[in-house]
Amino acid sequence: MWPVPVSVAEAGSRISGTNPAAVVQEPCPTRAVRSLERSLTSVLIVDDEPAVRNIMARWVLSLGLRPTTAANADEALASIRTHHYDLAVIDVMMPGHDGLWLATELQRDHPHTAVVIATAYTALLDTDAQQRPIADLLVKPFQRERFALAVDRGRQWRQQTIQEVQWHARLATELQDRTAQLIATLRDRAAAGASEENVLTALSVDRLPEMVAHGERVARYAHSLARELGVSDELGAAFETSARFHDIGKIAMPEALLTKPSPFTAGEMAIMRRHVDIGAEILQSTRTLGEVAATVMASHEWFSGGGYPLRLTGGDIPLSSRIIAVVDAYDTMTQDRVYRVRLNSADAVAELLRCSRSQFDPDVVAGFLATIGRH
Repeated sequence: MWPVPVSVAEAGSRISGTNPAAVVQEPCPTRAVRSLERSLTSVLIVDDEPAVRNIMARWVLSLGLRPTTAANADEALASIRTHHYDLAVIDVMMPGHDGLWLATELQRDHPHTAVVIATAYTALLDTDAQQRPIADLLVKPFQRERFALAVDRGRQWRQQTIQEVQWHARLATELQDRTAQLIATLRDRAAAGASEENVLTALSVDRLPEMVAHGERVARYAHSLARELGVSDELGAAFETSARFHDIGKIAMPEALLTKPSPFTAGEMAIMRRHVDIGAEILQSTRTLGEVAATVMASHEWFSGGGYPLRLTGGDIPLSSRIIAVVDAYDTMTQDRVYRVRLNSADAVAELLRCSRSQFDPDVVAGFLATIGRH
């Protein structure tokens, strides 16, 4: 989630006129803007109008920051290669590459640099441009007060971005520590004579009992579907175990993610998705369950290649994983979750059909529909 989202409509009051010589205006006395913290000290100003660059540079200096100017996107990129900037104020309409192109380059290679877009031609900003992860949008012409507010929003954006990076690093560290602890516990109890499958089940019941119930339902669905498809013998006895443990990596997830009632941020989702390869790692660490790791690893792949973690496609995804993907989705949709209520069976089936060929193997979906149709 990006801080201080600003749409074109919310960008601030527009001052009439588009004369380039009057794009920015010297101020009348202004209201105080919150003091800038040390998290933002350097500002890159990119605009093809020398007068505009000079005025904004003076404003940056008056805010106690270090300005650098560039006349076009290429000049800005050359400067970025040798210097770090906390904030970039970028004009959209420039010769050569435009400002939106530069913003994309900057956000890809320097994701902690806050970006403020400045333009007099808001009609040129399509929906995609308006939804970019930017700190603010300045509509030309603007006064010093509005510019100072944009800089302050850039400081807030950068501060929150840095905080999110630190938060994600703490989550990743907790995930690594929990995984190591689980593997150690599993080995210790197995060495004492306990069944590895029983140990994993007990650990799961202690941490996520609802996941255990989900795994049991998925295993039953998967067993019935394998018989419907005539592949029970081909998949072998370990198939139901892989279905039962397809989400086993979730027991290593940080508590803050497992109990979060609101949607995940992009960074949190990336960590949560690691439950697949963490689950495979836990299973591979055992003496008796390693053979199901490959099925678990591929259980969240999409038939069209849009899944994770390896982006496998079609027949490269094990049949066992393709079966689990369908029944896992059905059971998830038809159970209540913290963030949504359950779907009825008909709506869940409609969703499976809608995602057939993209997310799910259509032959497996057809087999599943035949299975539940008899029950």
